[in-house]
Amino acid sequence: MLFNFILLQSTFQQDLPVGLALCIVPFILGWLAAMMFYKVSSLRGRIAELEEANASLNGKVDNLHTENTELRVKITQLEATGEEQTDQIRRLKNELLICEGERTDLEAQIAAGGKGAKASESVFVFAGTKYKKDDLKIVEGIGPKIEDLLHKAGIYSWESLAESSPDRIRGILDQAGNDYAMHDPSSWPQQAGLAAAHDWDLLKKLQDELVAGR
Repeated sequence: MLFNFILLQSTFQQDLPVGLALCIVPFILGWLAAMMFYKVSSLRGRIAELEEANASLNGKVDNLHTENTELRVKITQLEATGEEQTDQIRRLKNELLICEGERTDLEAQIAAGGKGAKASESVFVFAGTKYKKDDLKIVEGIGPKIEDLLHKAGIYSWESLAESSPDRIRGILDQAGNDYAMHDPSSWPQQAGLAAAHDWDLLKKLQDELVAGR
């Protein structure tokens, strides 16, 4: 009897770890499975949130692209309007210069008492200097002596100078001697054309970029 009890106790002690293991292992596996399921569910929820946020950002990007395109169109329209207004201002300035010249003529006639007063040529101010119509000295690089040479060659007006080629003008200067060899007439026709068109702003801009007509 005592032997059987001892044998039974020994068997129980040997089977106890196995029994405990059989109870603990399923518990641990179940706990791990529950944790994995929870993490997977959490990750799926996070992915869904990120996808929703990404869709929202894509929508904002599309809206920004649309706004950017609209702004570019408006900028282009404003630039075109600005250029048109600048051109109108330039034309008005040119007309103002001509009107001032005509006013000067009338004042001179009034000062002469209107008796036998001879109509004078229009005088206007360009770049701080007074000029009359077809004064060739308005061209950067042309002085009184060169103007006289051009007059002798039949070039009396801005239009005729504008229609003359730089080679022809070069030939006129060469015939006058070495004193005129240093002058470069390449821009003179262009300057004369702007003067003939009364485009004083562009003429001033061009002359600011030139040195002695070059």
